[in-house]
Amino acid sequence: MKITLLLLISFPFISSATTPVFKLHLTSEPTHLNSHKQKSAASSYLLGNLHRNLLRFDDKKGLVSDLAESCVRKKPLQIICQLRKDLKWSDGTQIVAEDFLRSYKMILDPKEKAPRADLLFSVENAEDIYLGKKSNETLGIKALSKDSLEFTLKSNDPDFEHHLSTIILSPKHSGKTDIFSGPYQVKEWKKGQFIRLVSNKNYVSSSGLNRPDVEFIFISEDSVAFQLYEKGQLSFLRRLPTLYVPRLKSRADFHWIPMLRLDYLGFGPSLAKNMPLRKTLSTSLKYEELQKIFSSEGRPGCAGLPSSWFQDDKAPCYDFKPQKTKSAPLTLMYSAQGGEDHKRATEWMQNQWKINSGLQVQLVVKENKIFVSELETRPPDIFRKGHALDRPTCLAALEVFQKGHPENYIRLQSEDFDKNFEKLKTAKNELEIKKYCTAGIRLLMDQFRFIPLGSIHFAILAKPDFKGWKINQMNQLDLSELQYQP
Repeated sequence: MKITLLLLISFPFISSATTPVFKLHLTSEPTHLNSHKQKSAASSYLLGNLHRNLLRFDDKKGLVSDLAESCVRKKPLQIICQLRKDLKWSDGTQIVAEDFLRSYKMILDPKEKAPRADLLFSVENAEDIYLGKKSNETLGIKALSKDSLEFTLKSNDPDFEHHLSTIILSPKHSGKTDIFSGPYQVKEWKKGQFIRLVSNKNYVSSSGLNRPDVEFIFISEDSVAFQLYEKGQLSFLRRLPTLYVPRLKSRADFHWIPMLRLDYLGFGPSLAKNMPLRKTLSTSLKYEELQKIFSSEGRPGCAGLPSSWFQDDKAPCYDFKPQKTKSAPLTLMYSAQGGEDHKRATEWMQNQWKINSGLQVQLVVKENKIFVSELETRPPDIFRKGHALDRPTCLAALEVFQKGHPENYIRLQSEDFDKNFEKLKTAKNELEIKKYCTAGIRLLMDQFRFIPLGSIHFAILAKPDFKGWKINQMNQLDLSELQYQP
């Protein structure tokens, strides 16, 4: 006890020179640091701490200021954002409204092929600019002054302010790719091994400027990352395989975090005209058994959105009603990015379909970029897709099934669904939102267009000596308040 007391007296503070590095892993190495071209969630933990937008989302407070002091909807179609006075890039130069406007025009430039340019399509003339029909000078966004932006919408979009919190629409420096707006900047990138970040002292937050260095290590296997964490070589395990959850959930470093996601098994175009087969696939899984295997709080087979979003506060579900059927062998494809949990789950499903319905299903795993490319060009019979919501609304969950949406991988073309979606967009109160949210999910499930996989929780391990990290329900990691406090 005397030794411990002596150490505490001798070293009341840890200097920045000796502060341990906050180490975590990515399942794959990013190809770039351009937030405008982000396609997958794999690099969002990294990019979200290099780039910031006008607002950010807090689970308890909702939308809060980040690079903006405020964003106020003056009229239904007009939003004014006032930038913070102390706003600077990581090189110390000022961030001004023109930086945002230039970035928006870049995202809408057809030559850039930004994958989520649609996030701006509610802005007046934005979609026509992206399609090459109008000049970018007609864009309904203006820099009213060096620290003020005006957005003019072409139609009412109740979620538009949430788009102003996504890093996909964050400002980009006019000349250099190594200058950032977020709490961190890149110190070193050793290809194939790691990316080292240091605090961006020009990004001001309530914790001050003593953020520890952060290192992202590239590790494809979750089990390998877990072993490194247990050996003290990682500070933060972003995804603990559910196999370990029952044994570790009582530990002090265990965190069970609910996520806003709509994970599902989708049926590709090859099954579009075979509803009986889709129904058999949807009702031949013992969902309660799958729930136990993966320690899930929400039952698979149910729409994994908050129950409060639905009529009667109850999510639509499939029940287990198996029947034998005949079919040529089918293919189920999933991304290697899902790790060992997805492998275990799909193997369980493969066995269930064989036992309960006599169906032969071949499993195919692809590296994530190839997987996404396959979904975009030639979706397989069945695929496992995780849809991480970028805002906490039912619109965010259902928009990917609209006709023409780039992530409509089930190739749904339903006038009824699209009409219901428009009613959801213009809903005037919570009762109407629940009504059209429920109807949208039921339109998908009554036609057996997908199998929802229930509510999703992420199991995370984090060394207690690091404080201040935050993960919201959209799986956005915020390290702006990160501190080392042994």
